[in-house]
Amino acid sequence: MRLALTIIILPIVLLALASAAMLVLPAPNFIFFQLGIAAQEWAPWFLLVLLVSLGLLFGFAPPSGLARLLNRLVGFGAMLSFFVIAGMLVRGLMTDLRVRSNQPTVVAAGPGTFQLSQFGLGNPAPQGLLREQNTVYAEVAGEALLVDVYVPPTTPINAPALIVVHGGSWRGGAKGDIPAWNRWATGQGYVVFDVSYRLAPQAQFPAAVSDVKCAIGYVRRNAERFGIDPQRLGLVGRSAGAQLVLIAAYSDATIAPSCDAPDTSVRAVVSYYAPTRLDYYNVIKPELAPGALDDYLGGPPEAHAEAYRQARPANWVGQNTPATLLLHGGRDQFIRPLDADVLADALEQANRPFTMIELPLANHGFDFNLNGVSNQQVQPYVAQFLAEALQ
Repeated sequence: MRLALTIIILPIVLLALASAAMLVLPAPNFIFFQLGIAAQEWAPWFLLVLLVSLGLLFGFAPPSGLARLLNRLVGFGAMLSFFVIAGMLVRGLMTDLRVRSNQPTVVAAGPGTFQLSQFGLGNPAPQGLLREQNTVYAEVAGEALLVDVYVPPTTPINAPALIVVHGGSWRGGAKGDIPAWNRWATGQGYVVFDVSYRLAPQAQFPAAVSDVKCAIGYVRRNAERFGIDPQRLGLVGRSAGAQLVLIAAYSDATIAPSCDAPDTSVRAVVSYYAPTRLDYYNVIKPELAPGALDDYLGGPPEAHAEAYRQARPANWVGQNTPATLLLHGGRDQFIRPLDADVLADALEQANRPFTMIELPLANHGFDFNLNGVSNQQVQPYVAQFLAEALQ
């Protein structure tokens, strides 16, 4: 019985060891990368499971022999994992965020304080509702583009709206990847449209940007039906989707919408860890998303210089650029934090409203746990930024 207990706990400890290692080491592939995200943003659950495992291992240790040796080795692995994860959790909570901004009220809103009750039980604030799912907002090149619509708990009247665009290296992912964020935003009074777009390599740049602009047109055409103020629109994107919303928000008629959308202007854009430099020869971990830029932009920059130029948000920054919030992890293994700084430099030089928040120990995808360690720190900035830009 005691040996069987050790064998049952062994895979749990091995998983915890691998996850803990990814908090301090580069991820060799996408699976290990995801383990690192889980160990950081769900750290309290990891620590609880490891504590229970340690109690069982040492409370029911075999009296002698090889079984006892295995028990001790597994226990040592559990302790090592516990201290690494706990240490990184404490460092993450104690390390100051790096903030660049010309929006004093946004800066003053944060950072948020991590609350264990919110982590375990969720956000007690009112949450929005999924009103429509898989509605076709346009048909482009024979493909149906879909949208999920989330609405506030009370009937919206002249409410601001947010269009959410998913990530996935431009060739994967799907709308609805973080429904908890959509419900949080609708609980704040926004109507949220979580949209799909055409994926690479079948549809290369700027097709997906054109689809985002098409979605803006759809929202404006249906403003009355959803109780929206058509002049108070914002875009929210993650990873590749963040690059799409930045270009959709910044670019002019050179990149046309893929459907009838005479006005594609927005007042705010929120970018979670966007690739903005699209540095073909200087990516951090190309094995995490091999060939993504080739699929999206057609090949290397030498052969597709104009596509790369148009796909870099900083090249579009001008006097009409909307307010921008840039969120990035300092340990992002997909996209260097430099990408956020480069765009912040351009926004600062153009004197456009912006805020850039870097979480020194956070990785790519830190917001996938809405109530996780990192996202609780940045959520007050997001709330204040949207409230100010879409007032």
